[in-house]
Amino acid sequence: MRTSVLLVLGAAVLAAGCDDDFGPQLWDDTPTEAVIFSAARPGLIGLPAAYDVVLLRSVRVEDPGATTNWDFVLGEENGELVFLPAGLFPGIASRAGIAPLPEADFETLEEAPRDTSAFTARPVDVVEGRVYAIRTRRAQCPSFAVGVMYAKMLVREVDAARGTVELSIVRNPFCDLRALVPPE
Repeated sequence: MRTSVLLVLGAAVLAAGCDDDFGPQLWDDTPTEAVIFSAARPGLIGLPAAYDVVLLRSVRVEDPGATTNWDFVLGEENGELVFLPAGLFPGIASRAGIAPLPEADFETLEEAPRDTSAFTARPVDVVEGRVYAIRTRRAQCPSFAVGVMYAKMLVREVDAARGTVELSIVRNPFCDLRALVPPE
């Protein structure tokens, strides 16, 4: 009897939670805009070269091993701009990965790839107009657990001569959820 009462009360609390502040939390999918600078150019030292997808902010990283509060850095290979996920750098253990999605449309992309092999921790070519899915490093979640977050990113503009990239990013604020649009 006591168990039945507890189950009924628990169900009532859950049902009531759908219409108040303790119910499902909606999130905003307005893109965050950012500019990052090539870490490979001495003249750009001191400018934000990395991006922290968890906190949606550009980060100045003079020595990539000095901090782990970022998910990828803008670098160069063979004269071309590339994204370098954090796990590439010695001493940084990170789950951050990037999945290039050449056929995707930023506005209509609803979910990050389920295939974990789509996310690479290798250098990824920067292509203007291309959409990428991002898996972040492990981070503290709103639920007080630890997990990864997923985001979609559009490379809006590349200025190879200046060593800059302009980005638009939409991140799901909840850990381990691949949805890239908020629930209705």
